[in-house]
Amino acid sequence: MASLLIIEDHPITAMVTEEIICSVVKNQKITHIDCLADLRDTAPQEVQVVLSDLMLPDCKPRELFDLVSSRFMHAKRIFFTSMDDAEMIQSIRESGALYLSKNAKYKEIVSEIQKFLSIGSINTEIESTKNGFQSLIQMPGMPKPLTIKQAQVMEQLAEGKTAKEIGRILNLSPDTVRAHLKEAFNRLGSATRSEALKYYAEARKIAERIYGAEALLAHLDSSARA
Repeated sequence: MASLLIIEDHPITAMVTEEIICSVVKNQKITHIDCLADLRDTAPQEVQVVLSDLMLPDCKPRELFDLVSSRFMHAKRIFFTSMDDAEMIQSIRESGALYLSKNAKYKEIVSEIQKFLSIGSINTEIESTKNGFQSLIQMPGMPKPLTIKQAQVMEQLAEGKTAKEIGRILNLSPDTVRAHLKEAFNRLGSATRSEALKYYAEARKIAERIYGAEALLAHLDSSARA
């Protein structure tokens, strides 16, 4: 289980930041810090990844950068900030940390974090998935996206349908439905139905962020008619 430290004093931004990192790294223990005192009390050996803003009410940007860099030198450090100071950005990159702008697009942020943490990435270009088999839905860290049929089956499962009901809707036998579900679970990295539904919802949300909700719905709808 990865141990993630988020340093951010704005609750809404902290929530969004957590959502982004959770879409990339699964099963992590998360600690939130919003002041300098709590940061100094955090044990460095318990932290594997730090995602930090550079603006805290009781700390200047350079002071916060130096403190994070020195205390968590063995952790993966990501500075996610709206600051665009060229000297500070250079210092971040020279320290071996990742600089991320809060003004960047969602898919760019996800891609950069995946690359920095050496996690198997998901496709962020819709053109690369336009074929007769692959869907737009892929769990971060997993090597393959769901096929179109697997995505269709998971859509119905998420609505509470049984294998027999899904089969009638998609014109498949119940055994074929179960086979698609088994492989979909594998591609999502899940072992149980509840876990698969949770991961599918996460992967679907990411696909919506990357391609747009309308594009995803159009893709699933056209897939259903295929």
